[in-house]
Amino acid sequence: MAISVISRQRKSKFVRLFDKTPPGVVCPHFYELVLSNGCPYDCSYCYLKLTFRGHMSPTLFVNDWLQVQRELDAVPQGVFVTGELADSLAIEPPLLGPALDYFCRQQDRYLLLLTKSVHIQPLLCREPSDNIIVSFSINSEAAAKLYEHAAPPPRQRLEAAFQLKQNGWRIRVRLDPVLLETGLYHYQPICNEIRKLAPEMTTVGSLRYFPGLRHFARELPRANVVRAHDGRMRYPVSVRVRAYSQIASWLGFQPSLCKETEDVWRQLGWDFSGCNCTDGVNANGNMPGL
Repeated sequence: MAISVISRQRKSKFVRLFDKTPPGVVCPHFYELVLSNGCPYDCSYCYLKLTFRGHMSPTLFVNDWLQVQRELDAVPQGVFVTGELADSLAIEPPLLGPALDYFCRQQDRYLLLLTKSVHIQPLLCREPSDNIIVSFSINSEAAAKLYEHAAPPPRQRLEAAFQLKQNGWRIRVRLDPVLLETGLYHYQPICNEIRKLAPEMTTVGSLRYFPGLRHFARELPRANVVRAHDGRMRYPVSVRVRAYSQIASWLGFQPSLCKETEDVWRQLGWDFSGCNCTDGVNANGNMPGL
């Protein structure tokens, strides 16, 4: 299937603080670094379908890098995530190369690439940097077949993660969103593979979406979800707690949780010690209620 790609100048800011998490939901503040918009992978549950009102064709920004650098230089430290409004590597943004060059020279600024892609050549041809983190979004094989229509299979993503790790790159995993429609037991094999990979951070999340997404998403998982206090559709708290406990057992360690509610953290009895979008140094900042 041909992918329509748009290249243009960006008029809005490239760097934005992500601090919109509603009360009662645990999420650190980080910075979005917008090098592109949209994603070709057509995952049914993706919030970008709502964000862009169903228009998912990737848009690649072609501004002069100095425009981006001026905004980055104005922030003394932090994690800068290119995967909030796009897949970081699915279609390589023209500004990715200059971004990698920039962050390789930094000390307190970190670039985080979040991806379902296996397009890792832009990294393999470089020396790894402690200031660049690659986070692979993974799901069970069963869930991916049903809901991640154009993305590479999860095991191929893990193979790409293994290859990068062997080449010295910092690797993280997001097992997110856990989709219970296909059965929780389908997650045991992928948890075993994550355990073998031994990423520096594993973050788990479960299905969550705003009701408006149903107008733009096909085959949206809807079974047994209820409206939570943050306005999102989620599985009931007791269901999420049981799922996370079982996944932690399969992983053999306590993962972190993505955009999860304080009551779930408390019922699990888990302590927050960083997550996908923290730098591993300032992990305990801005954690409401914990």
